[in-house]
Amino acid sequence: MNDAVIESGSLRLAQESDLIATLEAVEISADLPRAAADAAEIRAFAETLGRLDVAFWAEVTGLDALARTDGAPGARTRGQEILEWATEQGDARLASRCHALIAMMDLIGGHSGSGAEQATIAVTLLDGTELPRLRAKFLTRQAVGLLFAGLLQHGFDVSRRALALADQLEDPELLAQIASNAFHAALDESMPDEARFWMRRLEAVIASSPDLEAELSDVLARGHLADNRPWDALDVLERAGDDDAATSQPETRATRMLLLAQAHHGVGNLPAARRALDRAEQITVRHALEEVASTVLEERAAIAASAADFRLAYELHRQFHQAARSRWIEARRSRVDHLFAEQNITEALERAEQAEAAVAVDPLTKVRNRRWVEDTLPDVVRTWQAGGPWTASLAILDLDHFKLVNDRYGHAAGDDVLVAVAAALLTCGGVQHVARIGGEEFLLVLQQDADPEQVAERVLSAIRELRWPGIDGGLRVTVSVGFAGCAPGATTSALLQEADRRLYSAKRGGRDRSAGPWAG
Repeated sequence: MNDAVIESGSLRLAQESDLIATLEAVEISADLPRAAADAAEIRAFAETLGRLDVAFWAEVTGLDALARTDGAPGARTRGQEILEWATEQGDARLASRCHALIAMMDLIGGHSGSGAEQATIAVTLLDGTELPRLRAKFLTRQAVGLLFAGLLQHGFDVSRRALALADQLEDPELLAQIASNAFHAALDESMPDEARFWMRRLEAVIASSPDLEAELSDVLARGHLADNRPWDALDVLERAGDDDAATSQPETRATRMLLLAQAHHGVGNLPAARRALDRAEQITVRHALEEVASTVLEERAAIAASAADFRLAYELHRQFHQAARSRWIEARRSRVDHLFAEQNITEALERAEQAEAAVAVDPLTKVRNRRWVEDTLPDVVRTWQAGGPWTASLAILDLDHFKLVNDRYGHAAGDDVLVAVAAALLTCGGVQHVARIGGEEFLLVLQQDADPEQVAERVLSAIRELRWPGIDGGLRVTVSVGFAGCAPGATTSALLQEADRRLYSAKRGGRDRSAGPWAG
């Protein structure tokens, strides 16, 4: 009977594990209709297992996918209801997804201040166990919210973080999306240097993935026009072809026609510019696109002036300024929302930074953890490489015979030993960072000018001198340490392998000792 219960429990755990893994894959799927359908199936199965948390998670995932395709009326209200449940249960994972859904619905609805705040909280609540692609998705949503809310520096900073993650994921479509959003924001806010940075990133993406050029043609054309290169803008738009597909967003079609008109105007082809503007105006009237319609008026006025029809140019300018004033009044009203949300967003950003830092800390010893090593050590090594032929060292340290401590005195005493050892390592001269990378294994990152042999002696002595009256007066703890020097061209992986090899050399040599490059 007991064996049967154990087997049944194991099967259930396996089912739940597979279910969660499948749901995580659905969260990052680019096939949104399929994602919505899969999420519905996962939700139903989770309910049969009695996993209400996973069922809610799947429901939020499905709503997120639907909202980005066919629309999901009531999604914000439902997201808020599930968020209240998640908050009561202390389920940060589910709460993060709810905040992300609410953020998207707010951004779609034009409430950029609230959207930025919700998206920032969503990122704050991520715990580091999520798939990197999901973190990139949430960061991208946060960046859009911050940029739309007028918090430009925060928005560009988050965009760069999302960009770095997209680079690691080698995802050109995500790179293009991030760079495109940031480019438009920079251009709208008259920040030419920032706009050029993001345009260069877009051009690099297209160079590596030429098939994306058509999709990004509007962005490229706008960049060329901003640089006063209308011929280049026209070439890009003509290569992309005429996009009048019913499946395209009306605003996208209207904007493309407007850009085409501006490009024709720039090269002096006024009849073609007017024809493109006529098509743009038809779309703006049919779909009530006030923002684009106002810009169409402005361009008509400019074309009339180029044709020396100054009376018409004046009348069109007057109409444009009336429309622009209406938009300015609306923007002022919207800005009130931004101002009320700005403090909340700033506080959420601070919480996000604190949460991200906490994720990289070992909860027992309070030193760095494996995530810090994975995320930050490559940057440290790159800094070393820029400092000369012999710049710094790292070491891997392992407690000798630590299993005997746990077996003899219990795991609580073993935890006390790990905490004391970590604290002692932090006080050793020449040690810049300490990270716990395994049960009783630590990584030491040395200061750039530290002598590794001297640091080795300090570390060995500091651990030998630890006393344990609360555990056993006769207990003695020692460590073995392997050092690796950062030679030119060394990679992070190679350094860790070298340190690990020397660690085992120290253990084979009798433990309570170090091995490093000074020994040849």
